[in-house]
Amino acid sequence: MVLIFINKLSPRKQYIFKHIFKRLLEIPFEFTSNLSEFIAYEGPKLSYGKKSLGDEFFIWSYGLLNEVGIDDHEIEVHQWEELPIFFKAPDRSDLPFDIFSASFYLLTRYEEYLPQVKDDLGRFTASASIAAQHHFLDIPLLDLWIMKLGEELEKRFDITLPRRRDTQIITAIETASIFQYKNRAIVPVFHSLYESLSKLQVRKFLRQIGVHLRLVKDPYNVYDIVLRIYRESIAQLPKNLKYNRRILYLFHLGDYNYIDNGVSYRSKTYQELIKHIADYVEIGLRFSFANGEDKIAKEAERYESITNRPLSKTMTAFSKISMPGHYKQLVDMDTIEDYSMGYTNIPGYRASTSHSFYFYDLDYEVQTPLRVYPYAIHYRSIEHFMLNGQQAIIDKLLRYADVATGNFIIIFDNDQFDLKKRSHIYTIIKKLLAYHV
Repeated sequence: MVLIFINKLSPRKQYIFKHIFKRLLEIPFEFTSNLSEFIAYEGPKLSYGKKSLGDEFFIWSYGLLNEVGIDDHEIEVHQWEELPIFFKAPDRSDLPFDIFSASFYLLTRYEEYLPQVKDDLGRFTASASIAAQHHFLDIPLLDLWIMKLGEELEKRFDITLPRRRDTQIITAIETASIFQYKNRAIVPVFHSLYESLSKLQVRKFLRQIGVHLRLVKDPYNVYDIVLRIYRESIAQLPKNLKYNRRILYLFHLGDYNYIDNGVSYRSKTYQELIKHIADYVEIGLRFSFANGEDKIAKEAERYESITNRPLSKTMTAFSKISMPGHYKQLVDMDTIEDYSMGYTNIPGYRASTSHSFYFYDLDYEVQTPLRVYPYAIHYRSIEHFMLNGQQAIIDKLLRYADVATGNFIIIFDNDQFDLKKRSHIYTIIKKLLAYHV
């Protein structure tokens, strides 16, 4: 056990120490503010403050974890061997920076609470993040810091920390519309047909007619192919990897509007397909683009009514989250896991971690039960590359997740599975499901 000396135990310190020591390093630890007890302790011990107490492992405190509320901290990035760091410490610290404050800053998405210019969809932009500005978006920096901290503790105290777990690879498919043409209302059908003709898109027009006459399969109706790939791939894996290769479908059940214009949640075919897919893989809910509090509650109720199971996994359309509003709504609904943390237009680790983490509400200074699963890549951000280019990006981010024994999560849009698009998706999914070191 590691004994940690802290003068004042704030909610922020409890949150980040628990995440780092209990979840990532898997080291039992206890806090103390009793100096005599700390000095007398003969096991591994660490102090966190402004000055060292003796021969313990000492980490200098920048002070962020003692604060309440949001402040605009100046971030100066330095190097610790090959890794970027900030909140640099004086020479007397055993680490060259305040790893706890820096980890807290990244994990809570502190910078997303600050005034910012949002994109056209009202989202925090990747280019505004310190990770993009200082070129560490493509690495799970927080995880790599913690690994180095573990190595330093092992050397200092001659201990051996628990070693690697298997990396979880999660293929998440957000389904804005379960079909492209099939099971649509009459007005959207005629409008789509008219649009195809007016633009002289004859092949598309004939394809639509073929689907409506049930002569050809709807382009999005490839669920049997995806499920078959999943079953065949899992069957060939070693037993210890079977539960670490997952597929997650997230279904849209919102009201019809100009953006959310897929097949209606009222469709019996839609509802039956959701239940069928749920027999084989995990499922969840994709919230609408216009995701106000009333819509979120309504869509969650629809999900539970259709599936006859509690809602536990969610994401929001286009990763349109604002800190902390959207996550607060999910906490109020008792949602357990959310998969919206990432950028749809650029690969990388938005929260600088490949591990899931509990959402910390900076407004109320409290850890919530909502668990955030950050994704590394939205396929939309790499689909314009050739297969070799896509695979190189995926391999790079996956290798980092594997080193950090975290999660590698990739998001796909259901419409990208259209076989007519000659997509590389099926090749990529097969490789991800079969991946093991």
